[in-house]
Amino acid sequence: MLDEELTPKAAKKRQIILRHALSVFAKEGFGDTDVQIIADLAGVGKGTIYRHFGNKKQLFLATAQHCLQQLADFIRQQVGKSKNTTDLIQEMGTIELVRQIARAYAQFYERHPEAVEIMIQERAAFRDALVPSHLLHRAERRAEFDRLLSEAMDRGEFRRVDVTHATNAFADLVYGSVVNGCLEGGRGQLVERVQQAVEIFLNGLVAPEELSRKK
Repeated sequence: MLDEELTPKAAKKRQIILRHALSVFAKEGFGDTDVQIIADLAGVGKGTIYRHFGNKKQLFLATAQHCLQQLADFIRQQVGKSKNTTDLIQEMGTIELVRQIARAYAQFYERHPEAVEIMIQERAAFRDALVPSHLLHRAERRAEFDRLLSEAMDRGEFRRVDVTHATNAFADLVYGSVVNGCLEGGRGQLVERVQQAVEIFLNGLVAPEELSRKK
């Protein structure tokens, strides 16, 4: 059931349930989570949760989607608010825009490390049955980033490479930096970690004179 199909009261109740589900799933894990605990924290009956989400699995997947929607909203707020991509490029340039997107991504997970737990759990609990939500999220939003990189290549800001590979590399870089940072206990340094990785992505590792020599 989509929020836009609900009454404002029901949509608010759904958001409260998801907020508490996120906290409990992140702490207890999918298998050990008792839906009744979520219901008690949300101040609703267990049946209300099942009416909104169907079962525990669907509640967990809705929680994963909820995290990603929060991430998208956060990046939009931090980077551009209501501005479109064209205006942002004119204002700050493509390179800085890429930096800001990565920084906002890291800031979100630095502030909400429980969302990383949900990503990891989803992959572990439903490995053989589902495409992870973060991959679906990436697929839904990649067209805009593909276009961003492609137009930058046309303007000569970036060297010409396969756009699909470039977008995949960027997404893998920021995702891997965040997950590994949290797993290594360095969640307080996620922004710095991602920023350093993105600088290497943007500037490359091979020295310009070495590239010239090989050519």
